[in-house]
Amino acid sequence: MRTQRLTRAPQGAPRETVESLLLDEHLGVIGDYRSAKDGSVSLLSGEAEERIRTLGGLCTARFAANIVTEGLDYAELAVGTRLVIDSALLEITHVGKPCYEACAIAQSGESCELPKNCAFARVLRGGEIHTRHDID
Repeated sequence: MRTQRLTRAPQGAPRETVESLLLDEHLGVIGDYRSAKDGSVSLLSGEAEERIRTLGGLCTARFAANIVTEGLDYAELAVGTRLVIDSALLEITHVGKPCYEACAIAQSGESCELPKNCAFARVLRGGEIHTRHDID
C-alpha cells in the first residue's frame, strides 16, 4: 500500500498535484481550503478512480482526494482505523461517500466505485507525506 498521488486545493485556485503534503492536527492539509474547514483529509483508491473514469463517471471530476492510494483495501477500513504515512498518523473518521445523482454510472444503475473506495480521516500526528511512500 502506498500513496499514488497527492493533491491540495488552494483558496481561489484550481486543485494542484504536489509531491508532498504537510499535515496538521488542527488544519488537516496545510494550504487546502477544503481541509481547513474541518481538518479532514480525503482518501481515494487509485484503482477505483481509474475504473470510474473508464465507465465515464462524474465522481472523479467532482471528488478529488488529497491522498490517492495504491493497493489499499477500503473494505478493510473502519472508523478508528489508523494509517501511518511517512511521519504522519491518520485516523479514519468516515468510510465511503454517496455517488452523485447526476453521474452517468448512477443513472445507468451500475455499481459505482466511489461509495466503497474512499474515506475521510483526521490527523492525529502531523508531518510531511510524500508521493509513492508506503502506508502502514
